[in-house]
Amino acid sequence: MKTAIEVIKKLKSSGFEAYLVGGAVRDFLLGKDPKDFDVATSAEPVQVKEIFGRTVDTGIQHGTVLVLINGTGVEVTTFRTESDYTDNRRPDRVEFVKSLAEDLKRRDFTINAMAMTEELELVDIFGGRQDLEGKLIRAVGEPEERFQEDALRMLRAVRFSGQLDFSIDEQTLAAIKRNASLIRSVAVERIKIELDKIMANQHAARSINYLLYSGLADQLPSGDLFRIDWQDFKPSGDPLSGWLFALWHSKKDASALASYKLSNEEKTAVAKALEAAELEYWNQWTYYSYTLRQLELAAGLMQKQQNPAVQKSRLPVQSKSDLAVNGRDLMEWSGQKAGPWLKDALGVIERRVVCGELENEKDKIKEWFFDEYNRDK
Repeated sequence: MKTAIEVIKKLKSSGFEAYLVGGAVRDFLLGKDPKDFDVATSAEPVQVKEIFGRTVDTGIQHGTVLVLINGTGVEVTTFRTESDYTDNRRPDRVEFVKSLAEDLKRRDFTINAMAMTEELELVDIFGGRQDLEGKLIRAVGEPEERFQEDALRMLRAVRFSGQLDFSIDEQTLAAIKRNASLIRSVAVERIKIELDKIMANQHAARSINYLLYSGLADQLPSGDLFRIDWQDFKPSGDPLSGWLFALWHSKKDASALASYKLSNEEKTAVAKALEAAELEYWNQWTYYSYTLRQLELAAGLMQKQQNPAVQKSRLPVQSKSDLAVNGRDLMEWSGQKAGPWLKDALGVIERRVVCGELENEKDKIKEWFFDEYNRDK
């Protein structure tokens, strides 16, 4: 907050208006510690760049410059209006203005359309503070217009309902129901970001109920995944826990999420977590074979009481590289060249060490190897 205020003061001392805006104001009023800070100003991007020594053009065509100061970054955006959203996603035209009121008017919800001075005085034109107190998500102005400007705002309303544990205003919700089909015009990557945030928040079930009631779920890829009972879902903070819950209770595999373009890491985590969840019991080899994230996801899904992090930490080795011997040792001891036998022998040693059947000491492994090797000869 101190850094954002410093940016505001510097802009004002240069003759421009400047305010803290958006989520940081909302979170501050809710008594939370804001993570990201956005400043709105009457200064145009070129002028912002002249005032501050270090900046990055993160969205200069839309008036946004990232100001680097005190080891952090503050986004500074010129007051602007937006118009003609022909694709229901991006404005065809952005126009810089000198009025804070005009800038706030283009924002999505009243709770995000407040501004604050460097003295922490609130500028609240649309009743955002009252809606915060009433725990209400309400569109700024005419909700139909806000959603036709950017259809993702409908999903953001649903996300905020769970993130803040707020209700959605009746008129706003009715507009979402009327315009739900517009969500199809939004890139799936943007949709997944919002859905991930829904899955990770503490009141995810509330958001998903709105997702279903509003008709948005019917317009989303694999929307039937959401039509399950979410009462027992316990969010872990990892969005994949929600996706896994949906797959498991819908009796579907990871391929049902193909449309959402998961990263390779996410695909592997989902597939392996589902695999681990289907195991009848977990032993040391289980804790060794799966990553901590995969185990935590599966444990959450099955409501297992074990602590995977503790169980993994107790293993004698964490990976094959931790073994006291390697392939060269086995070839030296046996006098054999590399071949399929080598991988098999190392695999047996690895499993025995992990399961506590063989100490991870070179001499002990050598002794075991000669006994086993000679027996097989």
